[in-house]
Amino acid sequence: MAVFYPFHGRGVALAALFLATGALAQATRPQASGADVLVYEAREGDTLIGLGERMLAHPQDWRRVAELNRIVAPRRIPVGTRLRIPVSLLKHVPRDGTVLAAVGDASLQSPDGVRRPLRAGDPVAPGSLVRTAVNGYVTVRLADGSVLRIQADTEARLDASRQYEQAGFFSSVWEVLKGRVEALVTHMTGGEPRFQVKTPQAVLGVRGTEFRVDADAARSQTRGETLTGAVAVQGSGRETLMPAGFGTVTRTDGAPGKPSPLPAAPDLSTLPTLQERILVRFQLPPVRHAVAYRGQVAEDEQFQIVREEVTSPTAQLRFANLPDGDYVLRARAIDEQGLESADAIHRFRLKARPEAPIAAAPAPGSKWRTATVPFSWAAHPQAWRYRLQIATTADFQQPLLDRDDLQDTALVVPLPPGDYLWRVATTAAGQDRGPWGDALRFAVRPQPAALPPPQVTDDTLAFQMQGEPGQVFELQLGRDAGFASLAGSERTADTRIVLPKPQEGGVFHVRYRAVDPDGFVGPWTAPQQLVLPACVRSGFGDCLQAGGRLAVSPP
Repeated sequence: MAVFYPFHGRGVALAALFLATGALAQATRPQASGADVLVYEAREGDTLIGLGERMLAHPQDWRRVAELNRIVAPRRIPVGTRLRIPVSLLKHVPRDGTVLAAVGDASLQSPDGVRRPLRAGDPVAPGSLVRTAVNGYVTVRLADGSVLRIQADTEARLDASRQYEQAGFFSSVWEVLKGRVEALVTHMTGGEPRFQVKTPQAVLGVRGTEFRVDADAARSQTRGETLTGAVAVQGSGRETLMPAGFGTVTRTDGAPGKPSPLPAAPDLSTLPTLQERILVRFQLPPVRHAVAYRGQVAEDEQFQIVREEVTSPTAQLRFANLPDGDYVLRARAIDEQGLESADAIHRFRLKARPEAPIAAAPAPGSKWRTATVPFSWAAHPQAWRYRLQIATTADFQQPLLDRDDLQDTALVVPLPPGDYLWRVATTAAGQDRGPWGDALRFAVRPQPAALPPPQVTDDTLAFQMQGEPGQVFELQLGRDAGFASLAGSERTADTRIVLPKPQEGGVFHVRYRAVDPDGFVGPWTAPQQLVLPACVRSGFGDCLQAGGRLAVSPP
């Protein structure tokens, strides 16, 4: 019966994964050092020469096995003898990895130096270097079923990938030169897998687990985070065990740091499941001790098809370039060491198109003192028609107006005084209804009251304003209907305005408007005609004709 023993020595090649199957029993650490070894239990009829023919790359190396195990009779091995066989002597065949998904700018440089773009289904041969740009993501499945997710702005090389067919396990060797990878390592029943990733600062080894590695070239350090299982981290000749939920930082020429608990994952339970704007925003609840947050949006729950990634110093994540569709968000909190929390997952739908047209009038917060209110918006190039709603409550549950058949970009609506909200949306061809635009508030106030006839004296005209408390009034007395030439004007907070009476008499025009306490300037009232006779003086200087007549000007 064969038993495999993985060994965490500095002499191991970059990184290795061993999966025991079939006759391999549970592995233990051997006492010999300097190489990984396979422990094989001799069976009836076994000889070292026969084992060499069956299991060793060079059959004559059975002599090295005999020397290591101090066997003097290679043709007679007692049943049950535990033979230690260096893994480096075993037969093996190279096995390519396979690209499951490639998103954005991602390329592969083959061992002969040829560089080409990566596509799903492409093989990744041993010695190949995978590069991703800031928008690139690659998922590689190894021969044993383990998965390596190569994140944005990363360089990772598959240094070796082997299958030891007779011994019954695989070995894969990855080196991360810079950037981030996420590993999901297969743990087969009956075996003890080990996976190691080498960076310029450390070697991280696992036995069937999920973990992350960040080779931070700018800071010359490596961060590791264990999500399940346990990871052995080696650096500067020392090793530390990083259990699930912990992370560690290893710097150049330094031993691995003491494992620290990962920050808590953000709570995404209250995030909206529907997004209706091109710029997708998620406001996360702040996480204690977090100094930044990372967010990724993917089309699939395995995050092989990553569409956007952001890192934010605040708890708000924003994504700007997503087409409409169904997505999965995963968010993490980042602590001051740069260690990231476990993933928090949130599913959402984006329906932001066709976009709502740009609203023009009424403007937000505007005030109207007219019997009708003009609504207008910009034309949308994809519009088949528009939807308009007017309501008195923000939920629009009982709109006063609800039209979805508008083909023009304007509509005049009669409205009584009150406070209102309005919103508009676009419907494209095929009944493709887009989201509502932002609801905008406006107010309709009573129109200015008609100006009553003035009180006319020999020398003055006194007008009584009809208004509301706090208003300021502006009154104009014009010699023409366009008020280009004024015979008098006044601005005052008093409701009674007195102007000098024009002594020449004739036809004049009068109008006024009110300015509200908040600065809103109301419309001018309709001009009214004021007919004043010329003042004929008596011998004592008294005006003999002081009357006047006020009438609304014809349109």
